[in-house]
Amino acid sequence: MENQFSETDIDEITCRTINGQLAEWGIDFSQSRVAQLGHTQIEQLQSWINAGVEADEAYRAEFAALPDFMESELLEMKGELASGSREEIIEQAINACEAEVPITENPYLLDTTGWQLWRKAYCYWYHGESLDFLEEEAAIESSSEIALPQLAMTQELAELITHFTQADDSLKQLRFKLKQTKRERNASRNKLMMFLKQNCHSTEAAVTIIKHPSQAVSSPKSEQSEPVNQSSELREPISIIRIPVAGPETNRVEVFLQQIGDGTWRAGHFWSVESNSQTGQISRGSQSPERRQTTFSTDTSALINETLILSRKLSSDPEIQTQIVDYLNLLEEYPGQLDLCSNCHQHWLSEELDLSGCCPQCSND
Repeated sequence: MENQFSETDIDEITCRTINGQLAEWGIDFSQSRVAQLGHTQIEQLQSWINAGVEADEAYRAEFAALPDFMESELLEMKGELASGSREEIIEQAINACEAEVPITENPYLLDTTGWQLWRKAYCYWYHGESLDFLEEEAAIESSSEIALPQLAMTQELAELITHFTQADDSLKQLRFKLKQTKRERNASRNKLMMFLKQNCHSTEAAVTIIKHPSQAVSSPKSEQSEPVNQSSELREPISIIRIPVAGPETNRVEVFLQQIGDGTWRAGHFWSVESNSQTGQISRGSQSPERRQTTFSTDTSALINETLILSRKLSSDPEIQTQIVDYLNLLEEYPGQLDLCSNCHQHWLSEELDLSGCCPQCSND
């Protein structure tokens, strides 16, 4: 008669049988994990299960230990840790035996001494044998328990010293890198300030834009017709800060910052944005710093105030106004963490220490 089961079916039945028997002992060794075992490992596991079943049927206190490959697994077993005293565990085992609780319902994990102690007490009491062996084992364990903590403490101390040495070395390296990074950051900022002071072309271009208010089509008349004061303050360098806005590449919204002789700051602005994409109409406006009487103690205060003014003047373009307000919120949310890119003149959030003076976009380009 031909075999009605294929080899695959037999393997599946075997895995299911092994998984079910392990589950009775509280071992969560899944069926899929059993299926991953080799043929030799499955035979070893099956032999261990058979020995355990026979030991349960005969109420034997011990049977063969787990196969090596199972010992190396992190088995998630159901049950409790043997946190109670030996007397409590023995009393639990005797009560379970008296109540005819199945021996497979050992409440402790297989990898604890509590499991072995509970099983021994249960089986010895079931057979009516003496429990004197428990006192002998307790004496042996108490003598070994004195030496084991000392050895464990010595090993732990050695590991802690090693970790401390490694952490100290790492800390020294980090401190050195931090000092080096700070020096590089300061050098980059100094280069940026020198660039802003020496780059007369960009400064003159910004001043030229401010000098010709006739280009400001939709700006207020007072900004278009005011004469330019040819004072010596124009010689002071003007920092150009671009506010990122959407739309075509020709869209520009900029703030001009100028530090005057007494160390205070004043600001101006310039915008040129496409107000109507269908007709191509351009909205422009500007205000030079020297026309402002109001000064500020810091450049940040001047920048925030001028950005507020820009958000009001561009209220006719809701999208641009929203982006200016977002930029203003960014300035107030991250004070002191914004760097000015020496290339595109836009702020960027400097979260890293290795600053190069350029924003990530310009660095990538």
